[in-house]
Amino acid sequence: MIKSKNIEYIHFDTIDSTNNWVKKHALQLDPCRITCITALEQTAGRGRWNRTWFSPKEQNIYATIYFCIPKESPYLENIPQVLAISCAQMLRKKGFLAKIKWPNDVLVDGKKIAGILCETVALKEETGVVLGIGINVNMQEELLKTIDQPATSLAQLSGRTWNLEQTLSLLLESFLKSLTILQQEGLPPFLKFFEALLASTGKENCC
Repeated sequence: MIKSKNIEYIHFDTIDSTNNWVKKHALQLDPCRITCITALEQTAGRGRWNRTWFSPKEQNIYATIYFCIPKESPYLENIPQVLAISCAQMLRKKGFLAKIKWPNDVLVDGKKIAGILCETVALKEETGVVLGIGINVNMQEELLKTIDQPATSLAQLSGRTWNLEQTLSLLLESFLKSLTILQQEGLPPFLKFFEALLASTGKENCC
């Protein structure tokens, strides 16, 4: 069982990609703890299908959550959806009508506000889960327009600036509670939430 109460934080001002860093250094990270790697800026941020994730400095959340699970874990492919649910629920508590675009993008008003990239590292006895998430927090309209799909941010929606650390803390609190439930009870407790939050479907795999 993952010990989620004691999270190790590793922070960078600038990095190519938080996911890339974790994959390079996974063997040096504690397999019994959750590690959260964050950066103020990514120079080579990636989304699913190796798409570029626009990562301007000090404006958004760029984070990777890393932890280990048993190799034959039945819920590996559901972890990104659980993070998407956690993110959507966190945003809803803040008053935003967040939805999930299959499999694990988060939308508000039909525009993308968060994306998740799940990768893995093969270890001797376990699988390292490399769970990257980007959330548009303080991006303004002129930068949002440069993204190759409709996008929004918390600042654009609310008209105010958000604290990045506090917002990330709220997300981690929501996700770690959900991860504990997933480990203990599997996917069934999340099905009703996923169905209620789903904005559109597709045939893509999540990892």
